[in-house]
Amino acid sequence: MSASQRLQSARSAAGLLGSALVLLSGGCVTTPPVRPTQGVSQSQPTTQPTTQPTTQPTTGPQSPSGVQGALGTPPTSEPKPPLPPVQSWPELRLPWVNPARCLSRCDYSPGEALVRISPSGEEDARGKLQVARPALAPLRALLVAARQAGHTLRIESAYRSYSEQERLFTSIKEIGRAARPGHSEHQLGTTIDLRLPTSAAIAWLAEHAPEHGFTLSYPPGKQRITGYRPEPWHIRYVGVELARLLQSRGLILEEAFRTQPSLGESGGCADCPSPASRKECGAVTSAGTCQGSVLSFCYEGTLASVDCALSGEICGTGAPSAGSVATPGATDSPVASCQPAPKPAISANLPAVAR
Repeated sequence: MSASQRLQSARSAAGLLGSALVLLSGGCVTTPPVRPTQGVSQSQPTTQPTTQPTTQPTTGPQSPSGVQGALGTPPTSEPKPPLPPVQSWPELRLPWVNPARCLSRCDYSPGEALVRISPSGEEDARGKLQVARPALAPLRALLVAARQAGHTLRIESAYRSYSEQERLFTSIKEIGRAARPGHSEHQLGTTIDLRLPTSAAIAWLAEHAPEHGFTLSYPPGKQRITGYRPEPWHIRYVGVELARLLQSRGLILEEAFRTQPSLGESGGCADCPSPASRKECGAVTSAGTCQGSVLSFCYEGTLASVDCALSGEICGTGAPSAGSVATPGATDSPVASCQPAPKPAISANLPAVAR
């Protein structure tokens, strides 16, 4: 074979090798991955171009098998990127209740929309717990997701009637632990108290509840805004769109109502059957007072009281911190509020430790 023939043969072999590499890579080595479009959940499979490899799933953890396993790439275990943020308030009208605001009908009940369930969230005709049907499927999905993340959550409480809330309010000893009848989110049937076994479960719920349409109504540090003690187990179903929006903006539902009043609707409490539904402020002002660990303040014309000790805090007076005082009645003057308890001083004369 002449030198020119050997050169031509080498060029042909190089061309064949290049074509083989292109085929093994899926037909194209430069096509970028397809990105999800705005508003599309990344938890759903997306259509891939025909030039992309089709041996790998588009969702869920990927096993290190086939070509990916041969390359030594570990399975995908990173959390999925957050869904695109919602840009505007959804067109909703939700019941707006707090210490001063009642349901539009004070003794409201969801009626036939209620479903009896077990503490695990399963429908049970003999179950002692009830939820409104629109919240049932999202609640079950939330419990399943928690279990997959290693947290076993149970339902402690759900729907309460006006009369049940009245009995709870008048019998409970801890100040600020229960809402007055007609003012409780539990009357809606879309609010649930969960049993959270660990601090990790508490953190998981706060982060992932919005993915299923739930929001935490009473997180820590918001007593002056909500009028109630922190309850990290108390979630309310408001829909994924609004729940995601609240999370992205760092707001709680009460703050959203104040920011966008058209979101909420309330009653005037005049139709409430029980006198326990109303309490005037008397001499207590919006600045509030401390009696031991109990914080009392005038909340839009209604007396609100919270025992700060229930959340491991003390009641003290000082300048209000950002986001800790509701806009109505807010002041730059010192206010009473629940504050972190001071850490105990460590004595310099500690006894020697035997080793």
